[in-house]
Amino acid sequence: MFKRNASGLVKALKIRDVFMYDSLTISLFSMMWFLLYIFQPVAFNGGSIVLGTALLALVSIPFFITYSYLSKRYPLAGGDYIFQSRTMHPAIGFVFTFTGWVIWQLFFIAWFGYYIVDVLLIPYFYYTANLTNSWVLYKLYSIMGSAYIVFIMTTVMLILAFFISLKGLRFYAKLQRFIFLLMVVAGASALAILFGHASFMNVNATLSSLRSINWMNTIGTWALSWGAIGYGMWSVLNNEEISGVENRKMYSIAMVGAVLLNVLYVIAVWIGLKATIGYSQMSNLSQLWYDGKLTGLLGQIGGPYYTALMVFLNPNPILYTLLIIGAVVSMFQVIIAIMIGSSRVVLAQSLDGILPLKLATVQDRSHSPIYSLLFDLAVSILWLALIVFIPQIGPFFVSVVFATQVTWILTMVSGMIIAFKDKNALLFFTSTVGFLLNALIAAFYIIYPQLGFMSTTSMIVVLGVFAIAYLYFVIRNFYLKKRTGFTIEDRIKQL
Repeated sequence: MFKRNASGLVKALKIRDVFMYDSLTISLFSMMWFLLYIFQPVAFNGGSIVLGTALLALVSIPFFITYSYLSKRYPLAGGDYIFQSRTMHPAIGFVFTFTGWVIWQLFFIAWFGYYIVDVLLIPYFYYTANLTNSWVLYKLYSIMGSAYIVFIMTTVMLILAFFISLKGLRFYAKLQRFIFLLMVVAGASALAILFGHASFMNVNATLSSLRSINWMNTIGTWALSWGAIGYGMWSVLNNEEISGVENRKMYSIAMVGAVLLNVLYVIAVWIGLKATIGYSQMSNLSQLWYDGKLTGLLGQIGGPYYTALMVFLNPNPILYTLLIIGAVVSMFQVIIAIMIGSSRVVLAQSLDGILPLKLATVQDRSHSPIYSLLFDLAVSILWLALIVFIPQIGPFFVSVVFATQVTWILTMVSGMIIAFKDKNALLFFTSTVGFLLNALIAAFYIIYPQLGFMSTTSMIVVLGVFAIAYLYFVIRNFYLKKRTGFTIEDRIKQL
């Protein structure tokens, strides 16, 4: 009676596509690397990004193994929502994944569009204007920071991401190979610029400085880098559309490989920055930005992001252009990936009866959930308008990083529950390690108040969103019970 309707999704990705998908979702140029380079000297002075990110990659392997096991057990679209609703309770799955992987992720992609303009395009126009002495480029540079220009450009990006997502994963799988190539070329260009300005002695001095580090602050850097590395699991939201999801070994390798690619890049860029600019100068710039005292280009944009700092190294125009093109496309891909992934969470919750069934409508030709994607587009543009035109609301939402952390923690709990049921000691170990890792990172948000992620007001807002989501679930459950005689939990048990 409650047999789940066919989702309408099809197998469109292979494991090799998963590696690129997850690599691009983490993104070599993501906002979290921007935060890492700015906040690390301020919040984690004396800590080592090199050792910190390397250790995090190693410790996170059990986390990704857990995801690959759960994906084989529940190879359905929706990922974390499916894991949590099937092992614990649909209310838990809905509240924490609808907020963590839908509402707050749409907040993040609005920010990503903003940062593409802010930390990539504005410095590039500054660079080209000075290089060519063109009044047209100077004019473009001067107006790029306008709230209306930022809103228009970012809205265009969000709409373009919507249409790409609507074309379906088969189309996207072809597109992402080209995007991945551009990202790799951009990353190589960045390293060529940095190490082209750094002598071997400087690099050697940077490596030797690893002997004297603050270990507590080294581990503390996980609070920043995990916000990007953790997205190496993003493909699980599309499990129903992946051919080979049952191959746990290859799926784990694809996710861990995506993490390693990004970690190696972060380490290389940080060594290049220290060798080229110097740790003291980086720390000074970070502190000045943190205190709101930077002027000029770095005072106009979101901070001393490394692609902006390269402007002052007088980089080769071709290399710098390749860097910016690849970085823009790579960060834009994150918008696409989050839109695709969050729409699958909405689709799964609709099929389970929690959200209106209309949101589960899938186009016959593209096999994409059109109304879920429209919902994503509308909410992300709403977030964008708030971010751009009412920037003072920013402090109200800094705790969303903590909210998304809860989602990871609960999925690890799901892994522990399945381990008990299956009597699987390895899964219990990997789930426990993943749980402890995420709990530790969540604790860092409290231990390091200078990060600003745990303001009381923001936590009240986040908890309020959780409460609203739970209240909606209760009302929807009551409605379905009155209309059909069965609760959401009854419906899910029959699937």
